[in-house]
Parts: sequence; C-alpha cells; structure tokens
Amino acid sequence: MKSLFIGCLIGTGLVCAQAFAGTTPPADLPPAAVAEGILAMQPMVKAAEADVRGAQAEQSRLKAGGYEYGVKVMGQRRNVAGGPNYSEWNATLERGLRLPGKAGLDQRIGEQGVLEATERVADARHEAGRQLLSMWYATRQATLEAGLWRKQVELLTQQKRIVEIRVKRGDGTQLEQLQAEAALSQAMSMSAVAEAKERAALAELQARFPGLPVPDDSQAAPPKPDGTETTWLDLMLAHNHELLAIQRAAEKARLQAQRAEADRVPDPTVGLYVANEQGGNDRIVGLSLAVPLPGEARRSQARVQLAKAEAMSEMEAATRRRLMATSAGNWQRATAGVDSWQRLDEAARAVVRHADLARRANELGELGLSDALLARRAALDAELAAGQARLSANEAVARLMLDAHQLWFTSGDDEHQ
Repeated sequence: MKSLFIGCLIGTGLVCAQAFAGTTPPADLPPAAVAEGILAMQPMVKAAEADVRGAQAEQSRLKAGGYEYGVKVMGQRRNVAGGPNYSEWNATLERGLRLPGKAGLDQRIGEQGVLEATERVADARHEAGRQLLSMWYATRQATLEAGLWRKQVELLTQQKRIVEIRVKRGDGTQLEQLQAEAALSQAMSMSAVAEAKERAALAELQARFPGLPVPDDSQAAPPKPDGTETTWLDLMLAHNHELLAIQRAAEKARLQAQRAEADRVPDPTVGLYVANEQGGNDRIVGLSLAVPLPGEARRSQARVQLAKAEAMSEMEAATRRRLMATSAGNWQRATAGVDSWQRLDEAARAVVRHADLARRANELGELGLSDALLARRAALDAELAAGQARLSANEAVARLMLDAHQLWFTSGDDEHQ
C-alpha cells in the first residue's frame, strides 16, 4: 500500500497527516473526470468564483484606500466702505492621509478576504459533491428496488404458469391458482410503484446534475477503508475548506479589530489652498491641516470589531467540533456498513437458496404453494436488505473519502492551504 505525507494547517499549527492512497473508491461511482467536470460547473461553485472576483476588487479598494482628492472653490464680493469693491476667490485641494500602519493592515485584510473567498469555492465544490453522492446513491437505491421487484414479477409469473399447468393436470387446486394470481398482482403493483420512484429519482438527478451518466444496476462490493479513525480525522481537518475559510475569516476579523483600534487615532486631512483677494492685490498660498476629534463612536466601533473577532474564534472552535463529530460518524458508518453488508449478503444468499429449493419442492408437489410464496417473499426482502446495505456502505466510504479529499480531487483546491 502506497502512502504519502501531506502538510496541512490545522488551527495555527502545522500538522502532517498520513493519507492512504491505497483506499479504492467504490466501483459504482460515476467516472471521476465526468463528476469533477460537472461539479466545476455547478451554479453554487460559479457563484463562489464570482465572490472571489469581488474579494479581489475589495482588496484593490483597500490597497488604494478610502481617501480621494477633493477640490473646493469659493468666490466672494468684498465691498469696502468709501472705497472700491473687489471680486475675490479661493481654491483648495485636499486629501485625507492614512497614518503609518493602517495601509499595511488594509492590505492584509484584503489578502485574507481573497483567501477566504478562494476557500469558499472549494467548499462549494465539496458541498456539491456531497449532494451528488446523496442523489446518486438514492437513485441507485431506487434502481435496486425496481430491479428486484421486476425479478419478483418474472419469478411469480413462472410460478403462476406452473400452477396453471398443475391445475389443468388435476394436480393443483383453484385455491393455489388464486394464491399465485394474487401474489403476482401484488408484485406487479409493487413493481409499478418502484419503477415510478426510480424514474422520479433519475429525473431529479439529471435535472440537478446535467450530463451525469445514468446509474446502472451493477453490484460493486464496498471497499474496506484503510487506516484508523484518527488518520481520517486528521486528513479531513487538513483538507476541510469550510474550516479553512472560517480560519481565514477569523484572521480577517482580528485584523479588522486591529484596524478599528488604529482608527481611534483619526487620519488627518491635508490641503493646499490659494486665494485672490482685493482684486488681485493680495495673493495667498497656504497649507491646511484638519484632524477630527475622536469620541465615543470610534471607541464603540473598536469594541464592535473586537467582539466580532471573538465570535469568529468561537465559530471556528464550534466548526472544528462539528467536523470531528461528522468524521467520527463517517468512519463508523463506513466500517460498520461494510461489515453489516457482508453479514446481510451471506444471509441473503442462504435465503435465496432456500427460496429456490422451496420453489422446486412446490413444483414436485412436496411443498405447499403458500410456503413457497413465503420463501420467495423472504428472499426478496433479504436481497433488498443486502442490496441496500451494500449501497449504503459504498455511499459511506465515498463520503469518508470525499470529506478527506481523496475523492474527485482537483489540484486547485489546496493551493492556498
């Protein structure tokens, strides 16, 4: 089994988690290249990519600063008692200046915003992947049920024909024929319901993920996950873009709190002005400096940003705890699901063999039709339970791998980790 070491950011430290490349994805998944292409075109992913462009524009705005040049022009008429009257004017060019350190904070805030938005793109792709898995296996479950009921209809149709032949020969009774017809009618009804569910599930899947191939009725044995629960937890945390995005947002909030604290010292506004007075006899050139007087509003804004930074830190901790619980559940469902399927599959094979023997015994007149029909229904239930367990186990393994970034991996997902 080949293994590789991946460095990852977990919290504020660097942790190396061992990723198991030997774990094989379930064979009943859609082709990886097709799935990745479809996920990349999902509207939620495109929306997140648009947010990246918005974050990049916001970064440029923060780098440039919020201050612009302003021009003020004023004209006046001076009337001198007993003297001449004068037309006068003055013009001012002014601009606010960021104090040292504020521009650097703004630049870092913009960078964190872009990194957060980038992580949101990967998180949106993973969320779309989780939805694809859920709908894909829901469709497979519907296909499984519909296929088993079609098989049941075929077997009961053969059973009905045998009973009809026996009745014509005088070896069977009208009651047995009615039983066979009733069992067939019930199976045909259930088959129609199952096929309707299959069509509905397939229609929803194709509408939600256009271009995805139709799931077939192949039966793929669930693979046993390699490693341990701790290994998969570390790997999931290393690659979880929701957590990484919240970490970026928390860092951004901390920087914004520092920026608000820095704003308690107001930025000055510097101006250059010229004036023409007394009809041009007086020409004035000067500099102006305006500094706001800080008050309670600035102190309150600093406290607001500090509270937001503290809230983001708590959200990061809550997200980490939720992801740990999710990882533990994924691991248990994947490992227990494989074991459960193996037991149910063995039981189903035994029940199906019993049903085949019961059918043969009924044909030979050694077993009543009621017992044969009961055996056949038990076989259907056992096959359905085993098939559902198989699909559930495959879905659980696929979800474990997807959350650990071992399924439908795209290289751009980790470029900012």
